[in-house]
Amino acid sequence: MAVRKILTLEKPVLRTKAKKVSRFDAYLQRLVDDMWETMREAPGVGLAAPQIGESIRVLVAEYEDQQVAFVNPEIIKRSEEEVLGTEGCLSIPGFVGDDVPRAAAITVKGRDPKGKEIRVKAEGWFARILQHEIDHLDGILYIDRIPKEKVRPVEPEDVEEAAPPEGEPATTHSAGGGRG
Repeated sequence: MAVRKILTLEKPVLRTKAKKVSRFDAYLQRLVDDMWETMREAPGVGLAAPQIGESIRVLVAEYEDQQVAFVNPEIIKRSEEEVLGTEGCLSIPGFVGDDVPRAAAITVKGRDPKGKEIRVKAEGWFARILQHEIDHLDGILYIDRIPKEKVRPVEPEDVEEAAPPEGEPATTHSAGGGRG
Protein backbone atom coordinates (compact mmCIF):
# COMPACT_ATOMS: atom_id res chain seq x y z
CA MET A 1 0.00 0.00 0.00
CA ALA A 2 1.11 3.54 -0.68
CA VAL A 3 -0.07 7.03 0.10
CA ARG A 4 -0.85 8.78 -3.17
CA LYS A 5 -0.78 12.50 -3.96
CA ILE A 6 -4.23 14.08 -3.70
CA LEU A 7 -4.90 16.35 -6.66
CA THR A 8 -6.32 19.83 -6.21
CA LEU A 9 -8.92 21.91 -7.96
CA GLU A 10 -6.91 22.97 -11.00
CA LYS A 11 -6.43 19.39 -12.27
CA PRO A 12 -8.75 18.58 -15.22
CA VAL A 13 -9.29 14.96 -14.07
CA LEU A 14 -11.42 16.33 -11.22
CA ARG A 15 -13.84 17.82 -13.76
CA THR A 16 -14.11 14.74 -15.97
CA LYS A 17 -16.72 11.99 -15.73
CA ALA A 18 -14.82 8.86 -14.66
CA LYS A 19 -14.97 5.65 -16.71
CA LYS A 20 -16.74 2.50 -15.57
CA VAL A 21 -14.54 -0.29 -14.29
CA SER A 22 -14.76 -3.56 -16.23
CA ARG A 23 -11.72 -5.44 -14.86
CA PHE A 24 -11.65 -6.61 -11.26
CA ASP A 25 -8.00 -7.55 -10.88
CA ALA A 26 -4.93 -7.13 -8.67
CA TYR A 27 -4.39 -3.58 -10.01
CA LEU A 28 -7.86 -2.54 -8.85
CA GLN A 29 -7.33 -4.10 -5.41
CA ARG A 30 -3.97 -2.28 -5.06
CA LEU A 31 -5.63 0.99 -6.06
CA VAL A 32 -8.37 0.53 -3.43
CA ASP A 33 -5.76 -0.33 -0.77
CA ASP A 34 -3.81 2.81 -1.70
CA MET A 35 -7.01 4.88 -1.55
CA TRP A 36 -7.77 3.67 1.99
CA GLU A 37 -4.25 4.54 3.13
CA THR A 38 -4.28 7.93 1.36
CA MET A 39 -7.70 8.88 2.77
CA ARG A 40 -6.78 7.95 6.34
CA GLU A 41 -3.41 9.70 6.15
CA ALA A 42 -5.01 12.94 4.86
CA PRO A 43 -7.16 12.57 7.14
CA GLY A 44 -10.53 12.29 5.47
CA VAL A 45 -13.67 10.15 5.46
CA GLY A 46 -13.99 9.62 1.73
CA LEU A 47 -11.86 9.55 -1.40
CA ALA A 48 -12.69 9.06 -5.06
CA ALA A 49 -10.19 7.66 -7.58
CA PRO A 50 -10.11 10.87 -9.69
CA GLN A 51 -8.70 12.68 -6.64
CA ILE A 52 -5.52 10.64 -7.00
CA GLY A 53 -5.44 10.91 -10.80
CA GLU A 54 -7.31 7.71 -11.73
CA SER A 55 -10.33 8.53 -13.88
CA ILE A 56 -12.31 5.42 -12.97
CA ARG A 57 -15.49 4.94 -10.93
CA VAL A 58 -14.05 3.84 -7.58
CA LEU A 59 -14.49 5.36 -4.12
CA VAL A 60 -13.79 4.55 -0.50
CA ALA A 61 -15.73 6.00 2.44
CA GLU A 62 -15.96 5.42 6.16
CA TYR A 63 -17.70 6.95 9.10
CA GLU A 64 -17.91 5.41 12.57
CA ASP A 65 -18.67 1.71 12.05
CA GLN A 66 -19.63 2.10 8.38
CA GLN A 67 -17.08 1.64 5.63
CA VAL A 68 -17.30 0.73 1.99
CA ALA A 69 -15.15 0.44 -1.12
CA PHE A 70 -17.47 0.95 -4.10
CA VAL A 71 -16.74 0.20 -7.74
CA ASN A 72 -19.20 1.66 -10.28
CA PRO A 73 -21.52 3.04 -7.57
CA GLU A 74 -24.99 4.28 -8.53
CA ILE A 75 -27.56 6.00 -6.35
CA ILE A 76 -30.72 4.00 -6.98
CA LYS A 77 -32.93 5.61 -4.36
CA ARG A 78 -32.86 8.95 -2.57
CA SER A 79 -35.14 10.44 0.03
CA GLU A 80 -37.32 13.39 -0.86
CA GLU A 81 -36.02 15.10 2.26
CA GLU A 82 -32.99 17.24 1.56
CA VAL A 83 -30.63 18.55 4.22
CA LEU A 84 -28.15 21.42 4.07
CA GLY A 85 -24.68 20.92 5.53
CA THR A 86 -21.12 22.13 5.53
CA GLU A 87 -18.66 20.19 3.38
CA GLY A 88 -14.95 20.24 2.83
CA CYS A 89 -12.87 18.40 0.27
CA LEU A 90 -9.35 17.03 0.23
CA SER A 91 -9.03 18.48 -3.28
CA ILE A 92 -10.01 21.97 -2.09
CA PRO A 93 -7.76 22.37 0.96
CA GLY A 94 -8.31 25.24 3.36
CA PHE A 95 -11.95 25.87 2.42
CA VAL A 96 -15.44 24.62 3.29
CA GLY A 97 -18.83 25.25 1.74
CA ASP A 98 -21.95 25.97 3.77
CA ASP A 99 -25.51 24.88 2.98
CA VAL A 100 -24.56 22.16 0.48
CA PRO A 101 -27.84 20.35 -0.32
CA ARG A 102 -27.90 16.54 -0.15
CA ALA A 103 -30.59 13.87 0.15
CA ALA A 104 -31.07 12.85 3.80
CA ALA A 105 -30.97 9.14 2.89
CA ILE A 106 -29.84 7.16 -0.14
CA THR A 107 -29.43 3.61 -1.39
CA VAL A 108 -26.33 2.93 -3.47
CA LYS A 109 -25.62 -0.16 -5.54
CA GLY A 110 -22.37 -1.17 -7.12
CA ARG A 111 -19.64 -3.76 -6.73
CA ASP A 112 -16.88 -4.38 -4.25
CA PRO A 113 -13.25 -4.53 -5.48
CA LYS A 114 -13.60 -8.27 -6.16
CA GLY A 115 -16.64 -7.71 -8.39
CA LYS A 116 -19.35 -8.87 -5.98
CA GLU A 117 -22.60 -6.86 -6.12
CA ILE A 118 -23.27 -4.76 -3.04
CA ARG A 119 -25.98 -2.36 -1.83
CA VAL A 120 -25.65 0.18 0.94
CA LYS A 121 -28.45 2.12 2.60
CA ALA A 122 -27.08 5.28 4.16
CA GLU A 123 -28.55 8.23 5.98
CA GLY A 124 -27.31 11.40 7.60
CA TRP A 125 -23.56 11.87 7.66
CA PHE A 126 -22.68 8.67 5.76
CA ALA A 127 -25.24 9.47 3.03
CA ARG A 128 -23.65 12.91 2.62
CA ILE A 129 -20.16 11.39 2.33
CA LEU A 130 -21.29 8.90 -0.35
CA GLN A 131 -23.09 11.59 -2.36
CA HIS A 132 -19.99 13.82 -2.19
CA GLU A 133 -17.75 11.01 -3.44
CA ILE A 134 -20.15 9.90 -6.20
CA ASP A 135 -20.22 13.53 -7.37
CA HIS A 136 -16.43 13.32 -7.77
CA LEU A 137 -16.93 10.40 -10.16
CA ASP A 138 -19.14 12.65 -12.28
CA GLY A 139 -16.69 15.57 -12.27
CA ILE A 140 -18.80 17.55 -9.79
CA LEU A 141 -17.41 19.31 -6.71
CA TYR A 142 -19.37 20.62 -3.73
CA ILE A 143 -18.56 24.16 -4.88
CA ASP A 144 -20.74 23.48 -7.96
CA ARG A 145 -23.79 22.97 -5.72
CA ILE A 146 -23.68 26.29 -3.86
CA PRO A 147 -23.21 30.00 -4.63
CA LYS A 148 -19.62 31.32 -4.38
CA GLU A 149 -20.44 33.35 -1.26
CA LYS A 150 -21.17 30.10 0.63
CA VAL A 151 -17.50 29.01 0.27
CA ARG A 152 -15.24 30.22 3.07
CA PRO A 153 -11.86 29.54 4.67
CA VAL A 154 -11.72 26.75 7.24
CA GLU A 155 -12.18 28.01 10.80
CA PRO A 156 -10.91 26.26 13.95
CA GLU A 157 -14.37 24.95 14.83
CA ASP A 158 -14.61 23.28 11.39
CA VAL A 159 -11.47 21.27 12.15
CA GLU A 160 -12.36 20.35 15.72
CA GLU A 161 -15.88 19.13 15.00
CA ALA A 162 -15.70 15.61 13.59
CA ALA A 163 -19.44 14.92 13.84
CA PRO A 164 -22.57 16.98 14.30
CA PRO A 165 -23.98 17.40 17.83
CA GLU A 166 -26.89 15.11 18.65
CA GLY A 167 -30.00 16.29 16.81
CA GLU A 168 -28.08 18.48 14.35
CA PRO A 169 -28.09 17.80 10.60
CA ALA A 170 -25.21 15.79 9.19
CA THR A 171 -22.34 18.01 8.21
CA THR A 172 -19.18 17.34 6.29
CA HIS A 173 -16.11 19.25 7.42
CA SER A 174 -12.78 19.96 5.86
CA ALA A 175 -10.73 18.18 8.47
CA GLY A 176 -12.00 15.01 10.02
CA GLY A 177 -15.53 15.27 8.63
CA GLY A 178 -16.59 14.65 5.05
CA ARG A 179 -13.33 15.46 3.54
CA GLY A 180 -13.23 13.59 0.31
